[in-house]
Amino acid sequence: MAKSIVTSEDFSRAIREIGVCEGDVCLFHSSFKSLGTVEGGAQAIIDGFEAVLGKEGTLVVPTLSQKDFKNSYKTWYMDKPSDVGYLTEYFRKQMYVYRSNQATHSVAARGKLAYELTFEHTAYGPHLCPFGEYAFADSSPWRKMYNLNAKIVFIGVSTRFNTMKHMIEAAYVEELLGAVKDQAKADELTGQLRRFGSESTLWPFYNADTMQDALMEKGLVRQGRCGSAELLCIDSRTYSDAALELLRESPEKWLTGDILRWIDECKAHS
Repeated sequence: MAKSIVTSEDFSRAIREIGVCEGDVCLFHSSFKSLGTVEGGAQAIIDGFEAVLGKEGTLVVPTLSQKDFKNSYKTWYMDKPSDVGYLTEYFRKQMYVYRSNQATHSVAARGKLAYELTFEHTAYGPHLCPFGEYAFADSSPWRKMYNLNAKIVFIGVSTRFNTMKHMIEAAYVEELLGAVKDQAKADELTGQLRRFGSESTLWPFYNADTMQDALMEKGLVRQGRCGSAELLCIDSRTYSDAALELLRESPEKWLTGDILRWIDECKAHS
């Protein structure tokens, strides 16, 4: 039996069916090979996205640098390759693509809001984060995409690769610490958390696969197919807010180990 060949038009049709619309800001996480045979290669997928988004839309990809992660802040430079998927590096090198200036969690974008999204990733609004306080700062593309309720598409990968999950985790941590009444105790608890370059492993890295199942039950994950790949699509703010609410309600469902003790200690001093 001959393998089906995916065209750019096929891909456009598939992402429309899972909710991507003209004028959207759309981020994607991807496994290019999961699609099977693509006529026109990587360019066909980029063209397929931009045909749907149109002139008013903006396409965004993560351009993270994960290799030799512990030295990221020493070795990063604006033209450093993305190592989170072939499509992300292919897109990053195209004309009229802007990239944000952050060592571990940069993005690249093209379209109407590309400059606004990527400009001054590290300018203001730091947040607690194991990857550096400005990875998901208020000035970061991640926060801006949250505010815009950007669509996030997953091509052949699960929402375990939803980079925005770390922003959700940070919001949960800051909420818990903000409720601690004694500032000295809050500082002590903050010092126990994992920071970039520290030895601590304490951070609420929640089980994203289990979270995906829960949010699929709520109808917040749209599913489709293209070629050999499963496609998923979420609305970033809607999904993030729902995940944060589930963390608040029952952290023991999503977290394990010492972080649960840490959470209990925060609550005991609130």
